[in-house]
Amino acid sequence: MARMCITGCLAVLDGKNGLMSQIPKCMIIPSGKEKNGRKLKIANGGIMMKMKTITTVAVAGMMVFSLTACGSGAGTEKTGDASGNQTAESGAAAETIDLSVAYADAENSVFAKGADAFAEKLSELSGGTMTCTMYPNGTLGSISEVAAMIQQGTCDVSPIVTSSLVDFCPELGLFDLPFLFTDYDDARTTIEGEIGTYFSEQLASAGMHVGSWLTMGFRETTSSKPISTVADFKGLKIRVQSNEVHQAIFNALGAAPTVINFSELYTAMEQGTVDAQENPYVNIASNAYFEVQDYLVETNHVFQFAAMLVSDETYNSLTDEQKGWVDEAAAYAADVEWQATREDNEAAKQTCIDAGMTLVELDHDELLAATQSVYDTYETQYGSLLDVMGK
Repeated sequence: MARMCITGCLAVLDGKNGLMSQIPKCMIIPSGKEKNGRKLKIANGGIMMKMKTITTVAVAGMMVFSLTACGSGAGTEKTGDASGNQTAESGAAAETIDLSVAYADAENSVFAKGADAFAEKLSELSGGTMTCTMYPNGTLGSISEVAAMIQQGTCDVSPIVTSSLVDFCPELGLFDLPFLFTDYDDARTTIEGEIGTYFSEQLASAGMHVGSWLTMGFRETTSSKPISTVADFKGLKIRVQSNEVHQAIFNALGAAPTVINFSELYTAMEQGTVDAQENPYVNIASNAYFEVQDYLVETNHVFQFAAMLVSDETYNSLTDEQKGWVDEAAAYAADVEWQATREDNEAAKQTCIDAGMTLVELDHDELLAATQSVYDTYETQYGSLLDVMGK
């Protein structure tokens, strides 16, 4: 019996009698052994494929049913020969693997551009047999929730910043240390070298395959109070992520770091709860922080990496050829995303300046010297990894 899906319900087609019955979509009718362990899961009120969607087109008599891909094994139909015996004919079936791709950002973000590039290249390489369904804007959950879904195999692909992966690989906190990289080229050469291979292996042991390394670029600072020297950070109330290294950086600068949810940040600056915040230029511009902040301080204090993660459970279920397509598509996505990050951050920077913010460029050697205590604190934890990086 082949299992198919039509809008709003599952339909069961009896290959022998050509009978169609419908059941509520919250129920799943078994159709024998699932091929390659494929499963269905219930998510957001509907039925999603965990990995693979198999589209089956069946013709029974003169009836043609319009189907939406929801998952099925490829069936065969029995027909009688001249002697009345039953023979098997190949069912008209085409198998398509559809991967769920989730990210917390908007559809015009750099992660979205990377995800779209991944989907386009994967479809091209596979001849359309591998496709992607996008879930932007945190549709499937928060960043940490999606990371857990990747590990558990309930989401297939997601670009996730390394600072959100420290629960799975604590050593990734290395990249939160201040002023590790001078520019994009320095950062990419490093992450695609020995240290990137090391972290790919560590994440693989946590059930996450790294397809490629992405970025959001440098984190910068904005403030409602004038900042012209490093000394001006003293006493500055600045919002930071819930990240102990980031907090240590601004403590070293003499500021007063405060953890506030990202969704509450604009209001906190508007009401004067905090004087400042730090984010990549693209986040600063897209959230219109120029409306409540006057100074754009190019600190470049942290370079933010991300990983294009593929669930190990998904990846290991693919053929070697399909794995090659996924990795090649991820590499292509990285090229697109890195270039988009450079361009979008520069455009966002100019947007903030055009909106009236004053650009301030500080002495990076002075900033590095002021935050040396952060390296002293984490020497035992990250010292050997810094040696691998040549830092």
